[in-house]
Amino acid sequence: MIKDREKAGYWEGIVSIIINTIIFCLKYYLGITYNSISVIADAIHTLSDAATSGIVVISFWITYKPADKEHPFGHGRAEFIGTIIVGTLLCVVGYEFLADSFNKFIRRESLIFNLGLVIVMFSSAVVKELIGRWSLWLGSRYEAPILVGDAWHHRSDAIASALVGLGVVVGERLWWVDSVLGMGVSLLIVYVGIRLILTTSKELLGRSLPSTLEEDVRRVISSTSENVSDVHHIHIHRYGGHVEVTLHIRLPSDMPLSKAHEIATQIEKELRKKYSWEVTVHVEPEG
Repeated sequence: MIKDREKAGYWEGIVSIIINTIIFCLKYYLGITYNSISVIADAIHTLSDAATSGIVVISFWITYKPADKEHPFGHGRAEFIGTIIVGTLLCVVGYEFLADSFNKFIRRESLIFNLGLVIVMFSSAVVKELIGRWSLWLGSRYEAPILVGDAWHHRSDAIASALVGLGVVVGERLWWVDSVLGMGVSLLIVYVGIRLILTTSKELLGRSLPSTLEEDVRRVISSTSENVSDVHHIHIHRYGGHVEVTLHIRLPSDMPLSKAHEIATQIEKELRKKYSWEVTVHVEPEG
């Protein structure tokens, strides 16, 4: 599972870099050829997506470096740092997109129709949306927020390309379409970026188990041994795909040490099997 997660991160990053670079070259060439500022700006947006995907690759490379003396639990939290960087870049892209759209609206700027530009921009939008959906699926499957963030970078570029294409089609009749829709999309991109930053920051700072998951853990423990009278101090520490969990249980004070150890070991095995966590159980006597 961990190896699959690592491969997914590398594949998503490398494929995204290659495709974004190709699309950037095509858009930039057409923008220069047809003297279209909007297309050139969209090309730069696509190039920034390639840079973001580079951050994904670097983050996964650091994340899956083996544990060492200074980092006994591995380097998994590098993925959280990478996610915050991606979320910050999303906010920057959204802000710049918002400012550009607002300036277009103030200037009543419209685009001149050109069939070649329409085909390229809508084709780019379709390709980038497909990559975004793939990245989002990988991020959900492997619980990798950095891939979710990269997916939204792809989606923001897809929307931007579609808006430029739409502006080329209807710009001469409805000059405001490109700018008004652009402002709406910009706010959505900023919202997603802020949400990514806040969610990932909680993981870096450390947070408790969700109540539903904690109840499920308690059920696993009670079904493993009826001698456990209490479960408390459940602490979870996430390091990317590696998760360390510690918890305390209470057992009868007259129970032999060997039996208590056996129960603790069995609980660790059951939780490890169900959640793929590294679990440490501390035993306390009742009373």
